[in-house]
Amino acid sequence: MGGLTLTLLLLCLSGTLSEDAGEDNLNDIMVQIQPEQGQDIENEYKTHNQHSEQDQDIESEVIFKQNQAPSLPETNGSCQPDMCNLLRHLGAMEARLTTAENQVEELSNMEAIVALLQRETEFQAAQLRVMETKLSTSENLMKSMKRENDVQERKLQVLSFRVNATEFRVEQQQILLDELRRQSEDGTKIAFTAALGGDGHIPPSERETNLAFSNVFTNVGDAYNPGSGVFNTPVKGVYYFSFSSFANSQHNVCVSLFRNNVRMLSACDHHTEHDSSDSSGNGGTLHLEQGDHVYMTLHAHSHIFADFQNRSTFSGFLLFRT
Repeated sequence: MGGLTLTLLLLCLSGTLSEDAGEDNLNDIMVQIQPEQGQDIENEYKTHNQHSEQDQDIESEVIFKQNQAPSLPETNGSCQPDMCNLLRHLGAMEARLTTAENQVEELSNMEAIVALLQRETEFQAAQLRVMETKLSTSENLMKSMKRENDVQERKLQVLSFRVNATEFRVEQQQILLDELRRQSEDGTKIAFTAALGGDGHIPPSERETNLAFSNVFTNVGDAYNPGSGVFNTPVKGVYYFSFSSFANSQHNVCVSLFRNNVRMLSACDHHTEHDSSDSSGNGGTLHLEQGDHVYMTLHAHSHIFADFQNRSTFSGFLLFRT
């Protein structure tokens, strides 16, 4: 269609066609066109007459191109008006076809761009899913680490409490050591240990009696009296006392430690069929004033055994002065 249009347009522009020759040549050209193509051209021509407003711009463009074409020698001949109109409409159709082809090409390019953008969008969506998975994993890891940190924090709190308690005990021990060191530097040293003298058990009495531990092993400071069994407190301070008692298998044993006629500590062991011997003991610290008396007693109807093994004893010493 484009080649035919160009041929007709050149014939019209050359001016070589006379009226008779133009008709003959036009007839020859139209004979070459198939009947169906001729009918299509005629229909297209009628259609373009109905769209004159749309073709006006294209026709102006064709006329402009004709004016820009190289000038041909003028002849006395010219194309028929209908033929010229047909040629102009054919040129307009060709211009519209070119425009449509350009639009189709642009549309094809746009489709390619859209497809590329779709692939890019799918790729970004896949990356987003991967990032969401990583983010979820990171959040779970952070939660797990937070729980672990909470556990560690509680453990640290417990350890802190233990450290504080240990530090407090260390401070108390340091205070005690300092006091003992001070007392040692003062030169006040008081300590004694004594055992019951004699051979065999001491028989029971109807009333509670004092015990005199006459077998003295240590008596630093001479505060203990082995004749009476009484410890006379030489200086005010905290003292530690301990005692033990022993009886054979057929008797009960029960003894007490007194401070100034006040019972402070006791220890007893009662006879049973399965005992081969009976023994008891006790000990503790007392805060004494200077001149206080500390001694041991044997309960009424109670036995105690004294022999060379020294299993019944009485001891005491000064911890620190106050």
